Amino acid sequence: MNLKQTLENTAREMPRKEAIVFGAQRITYGELDQASNKVASALGELGMGKGDHVAILMSHSPEWVINYFGVIKGGGVAVLLNPALKAPELNSLLRDSDSEILLTEREFSLVFSSMLAHIPCLRRAVEVDGDSYARMLARSSSTPPSIDIEDEDEATIIYTSGVVGRQKGAVHTHASLMGTPPIVSAGIQRKSDDTIIDLVRFSHLFGLCEVLLGSIITGSTIVLIPDFTPRVVLEAVEKEKGSIIFGVPAMYNALAMVRGRVLQGHNLSSLRLAVTAGAKSFPELMKALEDKFTLSLYEVYGLTEVSAVSISTFDSRKLGTVGKPICGIRVVDDDGKEVPRGEIGEALFSAPWVMKGYHRAPELTAEVLRDGWFHTGDLVRMDEDGYLEYIEKKSFIIVTPSGLKIGPSEVEFVLLKHPGVAEAAYVGIDDGYGEQIATAFVSLKEGRHATAKELSDLCYENLADYKLPKRFQFVESIPKTASGKIDRKSLKETPISPGSPRTAHL
Repeated sequence: MNLKQTLENTAREMPRKEAIVFGAQRITYGELDQASNKVASALGELGMGKGDHVAILMSHSPEWVINYFGVIKGGGVAVLLNPALKAPELNSLLRDSDSEILLTEREFSLVFSSMLAHIPCLRRAVEVDGDSYARMLARSSSTPPSIDIEDEDEATIIYTSGVVGRQKGAVHTHASLMGTPPIVSAGIQRKSDDTIIDLVRFSHLFGLCEVLLGSIITGSTIVLIPDFTPRVVLEAVEKEKGSIIFGVPAMYNALAMVRGRVLQGHNLSSLRLAVTAGAKSFPELMKALEDKFTLSLYEVYGLTEVSAVSISTFDSRKLGTVGKPICGIRVVDDDGKEVPRGEIGEALFSAPWVMKGYHRAPELTAEVLRDGWFHTGDLVRMDEDGYLEYIEKKSFIIVTPSGLKIGPSEVEFVLLKHPGVAEAAYVGIDDGYGEQIATAFVSLKEGRHATAKELSDLCYENLADYKLPKRFQFVESIPKTASGKIDRKSLKETPISPGSPRTAHL
């Protein structure tokens, strides 16, 4: 089944069921289906044909969903751009993607309008919240477009810097996008009466596949939370009787730290589970989350190029792991030989829902897709029971002068035990002589205090000597990537002044 058919089927079966909730705005599946038909018709009038690339740069809203399916139903290929990106980054991606039409909003077009005329392929930039587009939609047909769409047709391009370190567009077909949503939905027992509290943008594959498409398949209701704060989440769960939360570990860390008396002020009895992906989670914080909220946590491990590859399910989950693989897996050493269970190696996956390839980058595609296996660049470990633990990306492992390797997350978890620490990131910064200075960046909770000595002592009590940070740097906040992960690349490039009062060298 392709994306167009998926929405149409649910709209036909439950047209009055609420699909999207956004504040006071409530849209049923029937309304979503008809509104996206009108967008498809309007885009056809603008010259979009089958296979044309249409970029979407919009806020997390019902209009994003309507316009996405409008592009899909009209036979276009949706290029998903993250609104957290800056103008130079967007300029580069619009050029690389060969987008002919840009769907955006006034708040974004004001920022980069001057550059649009200089992007070769771009013919039209359309503000979907503008009067001219509204008039076009008003006269457009709500009849489904008569365009033949095959499962193997290209549907979406999502940009990622994951495996090979620079932004490139992962091209997904209808079939590859539809591969994992039924599996994940079955694994967490998502049903039509579930209300999803969504903290993840649809411009990321986790949000698109496992939140949006997975919910449409089951006919669940999605409550959009565009700007995360613990208070907003608690209020949404109570008001909408949310049963499932989708988010990333940093969000759940914040929720796990919410004080008990704050939780007691909200009725959260409808909540039954939380789903996390996108980064390594910390078992103790996740256990605290489960206990505080009386829910079960399910982890999903996936990549933009290959979607979900290992998941926790209702019948099979273990905190500290990403569940069990749902496709072919090999865990190999640097020579490509499989390692025994219990040992760390690089994860290789073979899945029918892997991307078609990187857009306009056959060499990069060949680098990661070899002999039917996708090479992730991720270090993992599988235990004797078949549960998979995500360790870290190979490129973020800190190597000591003696050659010992440190996984940043195990040090970060220790730092988070300090009552004054809100966030922590551990990276190796090049000293200019071929060695790495193990540096801990720490953000403190509002109104709380911590010293470098306190944190150093905490690490000394809990970690082997070779894992201990050599520097501590206190920052207002830990930088994140557009997908909400710790931006280790930018931290590795952060200049640290030994004389700064916010820095301690141990």
